[in-house]
Amino acid sequence: MNLPHAGGAASPELVRDVCQAAEELGFDGLWTIEHLVAPVHTDSLYTLGRELSPIADGAVSATMGLNLEQNTTLAYAASVTTTILLGTMVAVLPLRNPVLNARQLATIDQYSGGRLLYGVGVGWLKEEADAMGMPWMHRAARSEEHIALMRALWTAEGDVVEFKGQFWTLPPMDPQPRPVQRPIPILIGGHSDVALDRAARIGDGWIGAGMSVGRLGELRDRLRVACERHGRSIESLRLVCSGGAARGDRVKGPLGATPDEIIAELNRYAALGIDHLNVGGRASSPKATMAWLAAFGRDVLPAFR
Repeated sequence: MNLPHAGGAASPELVRDVCQAAEELGFDGLWTIEHLVAPVHTDSLYTLGRELSPIADGAVSATMGLNLEQNTTLAYAASVTTTILLGTMVAVLPLRNPVLNARQLATIDQYSGGRLLYGVGVGWLKEEADAMGMPWMHRAARSEEHIALMRALWTAEGDVVEFKGQFWTLPPMDPQPRPVQRPIPILIGGHSDVALDRAARIGDGWIGAGMSVGRLGELRDRLRVACERHGRSIESLRLVCSGGAARGDRVKGPLGATPDEIIAELNRYAALGIDHLNVGGRASSPKATMAWLAAFGRDVLPAFR
């Protein structure tokens, strides 16, 4: 499920409680989201739906709420858990410096004992990059080089590493800290043909936003074609998606549906080859969040063990 570090119910205390309860209940992973800047007004169109759509004034900040920073939240989550996977869904690479990012992620991987999955995207909110003083032009190419630079630092065998690219050049330098995972798995997000091709070409996996089973099947078929184009099998990629299961409902109970209905929906995603489905995480209060978590762990998770 998503960690409640963003949204209306977000708080440090709830992040801690969800981390520990989810691990104890047998959830497989905890995921964070990212917007480093929440502009009041944006002319950028949202790109992850079936159609490009405008964003109302104030909608980004209303969605993100407290918006505790992603990497820092993952480090905190690592400190209060021992086994559960920690992931990003997704980090916006054009907003970050790749050297600092590589060091932060390697540090989180060290603190967590190798539990980090790094989901990335090239972003859609130009106003966010402008506020960060980061270039928006060529963001896809910059993101791919960002990934290459991080992997060069993470997998360096000797005491010195250097890197020469189109956008960044590193003089010979110490690559420490190296992560436990060499390298940290990078999952590529996005629904466009270009994004799916990038996942097939350089990704360790693919991340899709929340969507129906029908739309997911369409995207999976396009991803399979992209993998074949690059001599890879789609089965070699870790496939991650958000589903609609069990958002919580005051009328229907904490799960928002019966356990049998939720299990049937999860099985439809599993039938498409999804390895990890992100569910829940939209409850309106800390009490509702913890009630949902307990009910899901008790009534749904055993069906998948």
